[in-house]
Amino acid sequence: MVQKPKTEGGLDGGVLYIDTENTFRPERIVSIAQAHEMDPEKVLDRIIVARAYNSAHQTLILEEAGPVIEENNIKLIVVDSAVGLFRAEYLGRGTLSNRQQKLNHFVHMLSRIAETYNCAAIATNQVMASPDVFFGDPTRPIGGNVVAHTSTYRIYFKKSGKKRIARMVDSPHHPEEEVLFALGEAGVMDLEDAEKKTTKKTSKKTTKKEKESEPEIAVESSELELETKKTTKKEKESEPEIAVESSNLELVQTTEDADSDDFELLEE
Repeated sequence: MVQKPKTEGGLDGGVLYIDTENTFRPERIVSIAQAHEMDPEKVLDRIIVARAYNSAHQTLILEEAGPVIEENNIKLIVVDSAVGLFRAEYLGRGTLSNRQQKLNHFVHMLSRIAETYNCAAIATNQVMASPDVFFGDPTRPIGGNVVAHTSTYRIYFKKSGKKRIARMVDSPHHPEEEVLFALGEAGVMDLEDAEKKTTKKTSKKTTKKEKESEPEIAVESSELELETKKTTKKEKESEPEIAVESSNLELVQTTEDADSDDFELLEE
């Protein structure tokens, strides 16, 4: 939607993707672009991926992102994830305050860049399981109030079978509610569209199996025809033998008749 023209509801801009977990896959971009009838090569050309290897590198990428945003008309900044590297480097309660200070600096800088260059900013957050929760959902977001108060919208995603649930946790004017959706080749999809595509795929598979099974039946029938032809040939070949035997019998009878005539002559 970001790269689509404004006449189609897009922003006609590029994307800056800060990858901290090595989760960016160009193959998914290709499948989504093809589903939306867009050129995959052009779509990939307008996506700038920056791989961050530690928390300092992650902060440096964002500090130097200003000229890149202006040159490439960036309209969306994605950070996946904003907390992962800070969580891995600052372990224990002794480093918690230092971690939160640096994380606060990064998150506020992200929001200032989004306001300065008039672009949207999305940052994913990690969750952890709370051991003191015995009933309900034990997952809790990481980052604390620093991430919660800085972000304008907070959306919680969870998985339920093949369905995905998006719940609005915090918003200036949206009510707290849940929305069901699915993920497919076209990216985010409605459940009805996803179910229709799955039914079409299953019907196509069944028709293919039926078509593949039909030639086997035809081959079997042709083999049966060949076998019947072979049996008829054998029957025809066996018929002259019977005729020969009957002729031999006739000859024997004639000889017997001749002997009987001779016998009559002798009696006379």
